[in-house]
Amino acid sequence: MSLTAYLQAHFMPKAVFAAYCDVSEERLSALVAMGAVPEPTYTCGEGGIRSAVFGVIPISEHLVGEYFRTDCARWTRIADSASPGDERAAVAAVLLQELVDYLAGELGDADRAHAKAELLLPHFFNGTFGLCIADPSTGAGIARKELLQERLVALLSDEQAPLSARVDTQALLAVIDDYAHASMPFSPAEYDRSSRKRLVDDLRRELCKPS
Repeated sequence: MSLTAYLQAHFMPKAVFAAYCDVSEERLSALVAMGAVPEPTYTCGEGGIRSAVFGVIPISEHLVGEYFRTDCARWTRIADSASPGDERAAVAAVLLQELVDYLAGELGDADRAHAKAELLLPHFFNGTFGLCIADPSTGAGIARKELLQERLVALLSDEQAPLSARVDTQALLAVIDDYAHASMPFSPAEYDRSSRKRLVDDLRRELCKPS
């Protein structure tokens, strides 16, 4: 898939996204400027594509402008309906509660869930989750992917024994499948540097190769 096709499948140019959210382009710009909604996931121009995750990556396709994740429209609508001056607080309150609810259910510890949720907020507002999470429209979608990634990274961090000797292959493949569904496929510009390649495709190949 080309970068252009990937963006068309998952993102909208700024003007199109604003119309989809029922706000003017100027209103969307103001909400982004005040930190009330996620920044554009990608900004294209001068032969490159920029994101908060990967910085600027050179591209050969001619793309210009800011691209917003279609699934983030909910947050723009919440911000736009808030009282003037309360736009960021309104979004943060809804997101934080959804994050805490999901994390508390998974972790069994409300204080730990709240602390972890607070750490996720900056990544939400800088556009990171629009890039890497399959469903950034809810706190549960965000938290699920983050917990699955933490689980996979922890399993891989122990290098004292071969992977096949310390994990059940079928159980780990099931976690990888869950993570694959919870995360984005990533664009062709960044795929080689992505967690998708490292934690899904490369890891599957390692687990399934003949011993």
